[in-house]
Amino acid sequence: MNKTFNLFCCCAAAAMLAAGCDDSEQAYNPDIQFSRTGDVTLIASIENCTTRASLVNTGEARWLREDAVSVVCTDGSAVKFALDGTGGTRRAFFTGTIPDGKEMGGYALHPASATLSGNTLKAVLPDAITPSATGSCSVMAAEIGNSCEITFRQLMSYFTVQIGNVSTEAATIELKADNNLSGEVSATLPDAFGTGIAAQKGSNGLVVTLPEKRESTVTVSFAVPVGEYGSLTATAYDASGKNIGEAECLTTPINAELADMRTISATLPKYAPQEPIEGTVLVAGIYWALGNLQHVEGSTDEGFRTDWRIAPEQWEYINCENALASGKAVTFKPTDYTQYDHFNWGGIANPFLCAAEHSAVAAVGTDISGRMYTSQECTAATTDFSAARFGDLAYWASNGKFRLPTQAEMTKLVNEASSQYGRYKIAEGKVITGILFTDPAEGESPSHNDTEVEFTADDIAKGLFLPKGGRRYNKTDLTVNVQGTQGTYWASESMTGDDATEPCYGTVFHINSAKATFPYWNKAFDAKAGFMIRPVYIKK
Repeated sequence: MNKTFNLFCCCAAAAMLAAGCDDSEQAYNPDIQFSRTGDVTLIASIENCTTRASLVNTGEARWLREDAVSVVCTDGSAVKFALDGTGGTRRAFFTGTIPDGKEMGGYALHPASATLSGNTLKAVLPDAITPSATGSCSVMAAEIGNSCEITFRQLMSYFTVQIGNVSTEAATIELKADNNLSGEVSATLPDAFGTGIAAQKGSNGLVVTLPEKRESTVTVSFAVPVGEYGSLTATAYDASGKNIGEAECLTTPINAELADMRTISATLPKYAPQEPIEGTVLVAGIYWALGNLQHVEGSTDEGFRTDWRIAPEQWEYINCENALASGKAVTFKPTDYTQYDHFNWGGIANPFLCAAEHSAVAAVGTDISGRMYTSQECTAATTDFSAARFGDLAYWASNGKFRLPTQAEMTKLVNEASSQYGRYKIAEGKVITGILFTDPAEGESPSHNDTEVEFTADDIAKGLFLPKGGRRYNKTDLTVNVQGTQGTYWASESMTGDDATEPCYGTVFHINSAKATFPYWNKAFDAKAGFMIRPVYIKK
């Protein structure tokens, strides 16, 4: 990490700064004999900036305590000259010793780490700074004539960025532009006195490290190369490196001119940390129930309608105790629906059976998530749970605590979460197979692995596990087929596809062997079929 340069540019609260700055050295003219060899003292002033900010931003520049400059010798070597004094002045004394056999050349550079090779000046802009209303990170140069008095000329421009609504969770803010804000810069002297150090296209950003105690508005000032900037983004990250909000700082492109100061304001979106919610797992930014929706007589979850619940385990489905080894299919043939978890699409009054009158017949594109209806076409909405005949079964069964996942949420899950196919052993020779979705590590892309692995209980607890609990065919009541080799889940939007033979199809997430597909289309997978539901929690 590069050290921040120690140039202090007064770009905020000038009255306060003036009270703490002694300018007596500005008028002090000691009797110093100019020399290019041996012990040398230079009296350095700084060119002021042109401010385009508020009146308190004077553009005056002052040296800081322990500042230093680099003095270039005629042979191209350099000598570090340290500030002699307490700093805080616009004019300061720098002292150093030119080695024997060498002679001071024609340039002094700031920061002291800057170099001059021939006429090419090079410096490295820091990649990290701390919040401050006073500028830093400047690159300057001064011509040395035949006098101890030299004036450092600004070679860059300045931004003061005020970022509002910074969450207490934020540990850093990264600033990025369409030009590099950090890294190596270069210019040719003396041409740069008129043109400045030119901006270079790139993505090298600048990280602002935030103190633990601070206000919700963070102000940071820094030097930037000269040129046009079309974009400047501020992105906040928490201590784990998670992106918790970003904002574009520029409403229109701006031209950062030489020795110019610009004040820019931006507001981050309000960040609400996603806290754990009991009975759910957070994956892809969505709170999923920790099990499938089930109808089990005599077992009712708190707040649910009688005989309805979320399965006690993510891997559990009705008849899972009869699961076989991996890759072996099981057919479940119950005689009634006292224990059942495969439902038609959109049915509430009778969600178990395949007769046409029991499932919804909604127009393509109808989204029933969190909604209930008295009509089969899902046009007559109701908020009366006792009157509901069609709609979102998960919403109805949970009395509004859960709902069907939407098509957008299912898409988000498969696109943004990593997936791993595998098995979970419940007894000797009996395994539950399915897909485990987890969030990728911060900054990493999702991965998808269909090679079967063995999951532990801890593995499953870290993500969303969808077991292959089979499916009920669209023309058969109660019987659930292909348990252990397929698993099919409803989403909330009606759809259609090629060769459709039925009036209504619900959007389907389908697992076949190790392959997961969403949205899945099969003309036999219409609304009358019986599929599982993994509900989504309705966050208040």
